[in-house]
Amino acid sequence: MDLDVRLDGFDEPIGRLVSNQRGAVSFAYDGEYLRRPDALGISLSLPLQEEPFDDYSTRAYFDNLLQERDTARADIIAKYRLANDDIVGILYYLGKDCAGAISVLPQGAPPTKVPGDLAQDYRPYSDVELEAIVLALHRREPLPSELADPSPLAGVQSKIAVAVLPDGRIAEPINGAPTTHILKVPRERSEREAAHEHDAMALSANLGFDTATTELMKIAGVPVLRVERFDRRLEATRVTRLHQEDFCQALGLHARQKYQRPDRGDNGYSAQAIRGILDRTVEPAAERSRFLRVTLFDILIGNVDGHAKNFALFHLAGGRVMTTPRYDVIPTMLDRGTTDEFAYRLGPASSLDELDGAALDTFLADLGFSSAAGRKRILSKALDQVMGSLAAQIDTLGRTNKNFADLLATNIRTLCYNLGRDIPVEARDRDTYVR
Repeated sequence: MDLDVRLDGFDEPIGRLVSNQRGAVSFAYDGEYLRRPDALGISLSLPLQEEPFDDYSTRAYFDNLLQERDTARADIIAKYRLANDDIVGILYYLGKDCAGAISVLPQGAPPTKVPGDLAQDYRPYSDVELEAIVLALHRREPLPSELADPSPLAGVQSKIAVAVLPDGRIAEPINGAPTTHILKVPRERSEREAAHEHDAMALSANLGFDTATTELMKIAGVPVLRVERFDRRLEATRVTRLHQEDFCQALGLHARQKYQRPDRGDNGYSAQAIRGILDRTVEPAAERSRFLRVTLFDILIGNVDGHAKNFALFHLAGGRVMTTPRYDVIPTMLDRGTTDEFAYRLGPASSLDELDGAALDTFLADLGFSSAAGRKRILSKALDQVMGSLAAQIDTLGRTNKNFADLLATNIRTLCYNLGRDIPVEARDRDTYVR
């Protein structure tokens, strides 16, 4: 099977995805595309080159384009009797709806992803339709068939991609136009999830991190989080997609390898692997410093789900890459049913209880901070900044979200105890959050 790979913004296919009779797959860029001065590599793991990429590298990237919730995938496999690892056969049916700016289509098929005009390429949902969508997601039921998600999303949360028109109405795209926002709908009995993520994203923005904008709203009585997409550009009423990839794709890892686990050794997701990505960005030193502060921030707010699909890169002309704004910032430790294990180890530490000065020093060394004296100074400065900023927001957070404020204060106290640091006054006397 031979499929066209398209990138929104380019009129012609940029490459071909091929499987042979033995089931091996490969990807190769189109020669004309390679000669374009504005050609973008679709992944750090698939850089611009004439030679085709092997089966492993190709599978890792293109498998990551499909949803992690694999209901649609399972349906296609069953309907057409495909093998579970027949990634090209599966993309033949699902490739037009890949996440992001990439689409995979039958050879010669017209593009299914094109820029959109908010004035003509979107149909507003009626109140009844929007309520039906939210209630179905809230109850974990299938969406009404006539309201199927036009832009499937990765991840395990229940969500749908939509567009927000200039007058505030929520709409579905038509004619292959991009969405502009994501609606995240909490499951029944977990309605506080939306507020938790909204507060966490606000804390991230307040600390100075470039963070996707969120708004908490109610639809059909359900609290819904509306997230502005960071991978879109809006100029007047014209909407275009920006090409990005997550760290899993950049590292050439399959989606199931998004966490670091001991049995995978050093070849999967790890601090050293993250350094390899950051070293290839346009500002490696600034990106390493930012990632250190992001890591401390996530630990303190109880977001231990910083796996390889929760960080991403923009691809820019000339082979340049830079990290994207923050997204999916969630205090996972507020859910007592989740693990407190880090997504990847910081030195030998796999949880906050194990995180001490030696572990953090190893983590900084793994990120590329070479000088021991420099690491000590850089860590102290980062801790002062992140811990001080978060501590200053505890009381305000506690007025509307006591559990989150208590968790934040508890984590600050734990880390200060582990590091022999003075506990900020705002965190000293709050209740302990017990998981």
